[in-house]
Amino acid sequence: MVELSIGTWRVTIRRTTPETMDLARMYDAASWLWHPIVGLLGYSRIYTNLFDKLANDGWLECLQSGAKVLDGGIGTGTFSMALAKTIPDALEIHGMDIAPRMLARARDNLQRLGRSNLTSQLRYGNVNCLPYSDGDFNMVMSAHMLEHSANPSETIREMSRVLRVGAPLLIVTTRANRISALHSLRWRYRSIESQQLQQWMHQAGLCDIRRYPLNGGLSLPGPLSEAYIGRKITASRTTESHPKEINT
Repeated sequence: MVELSIGTWRVTIRRTTPETMDLARMYDAASWLWHPIVGLLGYSRIYTNLFDKLANDGWLECLQSGAKVLDGGIGTGTFSMALAKTIPDALEIHGMDIAPRMLARARDNLQRLGRSNLTSQLRYGNVNCLPYSDGDFNMVMSAHMLEHSANPSETIREMSRVLRVGAPLLIVTTRANRISALHSLRWRYRSIESQQLQQWMHQAGLCDIRRYPLNGGLSLPGPLSEAYIGRKITASRTTESHPKEINT
């Protein structure tokens, strides 16, 4: 919610959750220039830096040759492409999105990487209802998708469901600040507080939850985004209730 004061008037702007089809049309309309703009804003570089940090910290050891990765809300494929640049081994990337034109761009962008050991299977659909079996993936990730979910806690549970035990769930989300408040007016999302997000991850059966700032200098991703990652465990184990922040 944003409040503006104009003289003696106080104007309140409240976010309403857009219907799935409205959201899909909005992103499809922007699909033709989305990828180059994301690149110019620095997201490609920031995501690659993030995966480098995660690899150094041992989070990506699960991605042995032929590993299956799900990118929920894949958009034009920027997040998956950054992962592919970090992992030289064979990867099988599955992507889901509600915007068909964004999916088409993602398919083209992944093919342009020219990697014979990288395969992709992209599907139209909602991450809230994944067409995969329990424990299907070595890693599940999403970037700036959760903010659009009408029920983020259930979305996290569904992503956790298809993870193998011990595998990581990686979420890049929007920080709650003045920049995101203005940005959300255009793209109709809601920012998620850090404590709330890590609580949902905890409730979905994830442990060792850690927060990674996306240091982008003066670029948009830095002040706007942050990453959280945790491992799936069995229900009998105790999870950590607070994320550890990795300062870089």
